[in-house]
Parts: sequence; structure tokens; C-alpha cells
Amino acid sequence: MNKEVKIQKPKYINELESIEDYYEDIFLSYKIKDKIVDNIEIGEKEDKGILIDSCIFRNTRFVNCNLKNIDLTDTRFENCDLSNIDFSNSSIQRVEFINCKLVGAKFDDSHLKDVVFDECIGKYSNFSFGELKKVEFNLCNFQEAVFQQVYIKNVYFIKTNLSNTYFNKTSLYNVDLTTCNIDGIDSEINDVAGVKVTALQALELSKLLRITII
Repeated sequence: MNKEVKIQKPKYINELESIEDYYEDIFLSYKIKDKIVDNIEIGEKEDKGILIDSCIFRNTRFVNCNLKNIDLTDTRFENCDLSNIDFSNSSIQRVEFINCKLVGAKFDDSHLKDVVFDECIGKYSNFSFGELKKVEFNLCNFQEAVFQQVYIKNVYFIKTNLSNTYFNKTSLYNVDLTTCNIDGIDSEINDVAGVKVTALQALELSKLLRITII
């Protein structure tokens, strides 16, 4: 797949420091900046409007975390479990999710720009009513994810499982799905106008017309 636009990677301006006091630096903080967070569990954190900037999270598990309205910038998550995390109504820019678990994650009403999901499991995640600009899904599993009324621009799906994924009032014009599994995809006819698919995938999309091919 030839990308039209290069996705920017996170930018780390300062030298990153390891977390010394989990309770002080993570649980009580409304701003996490220039930190490396490794091999910990962050549980029951509920902070609206928290800022995370220039950080690396490795092997970190987020449990029952509500981080609505987060300002998340220049950050990488590696081998993290963010299942059911609430990132709704947030700004997420220059962020990488590498080999992460994002089952049931909420990104609704959020703005994502220069974001990469690489080898992630995002089943049942929700991106509804948001904006995705320069976002890549590579070798991921986003079965039964929800993209309802999402504005997308320069979004790339590469070898990603999109089976039974719900696209509603989300235009896939000029989006290349040829390397993806789109079995059972749920969408409106207008949404798939201009999408790039293989001949076999086109037969799958014909189900949206409720016609029988014999």
C-alpha cells in the first residue's frame, strides 16, 4: 500500500525519566510528562482533562480507568492492556499503540491525528462521532468495532480484521481495504461508495444491497 501522507511519530523533546513514586506521579497527578512507565498496573484512575505528554508506557495495565477529555500527545504504548479504557472527548496526537490490547476501548467524540495502531486487538472499540486524520491500523484485530458518523481523512487499514465492524454515516471513499478481512461488515451503501476492495470483497459488499447473486 502506498501511503499518500506520512504519519508523524511521537516527538520526545526532553530526556525521559522513570517513575519513582507511582502514587504521586501517576495516581494523584493531573499531568504526566517526560516519563517512562514500565511494568505497573494503573487501577481505578478517573481524571477528566488529564494531560499526558512525551511519555512511554511499557507492559502497563490500565484497570477501570476513565480518562475522558484527555490531552494525549507524543506518547507510545508498548505491550499495554488498555481494555475498556475511556478516552472519549479527547485529543490524541502523535501517539503509537504497539502490540496493545484495546478491547472495548472508547474513543468516541475524540480527535485522533498522526496515530498508529500496530498489532493491536481492538475488538468492540468505539470511535463514533470522532475525527481520524492520518491514522494507521496495521496488522490489527478490530472485529465488531464501531465507526459511526466518523470523519476520516488519510486513514489506512493494512491487513486488519474488520469483520462485523460497523461503519455508519462514515464515508470510506478512496479507503483501501484490499488487504483486510471485511466479512460481515455493516455499512450503508453511500458509505462504501468509492472504497477500494478486491473482486471477492465486492461480493461481500453486495450483501448490503440485499441482492442474490446466482
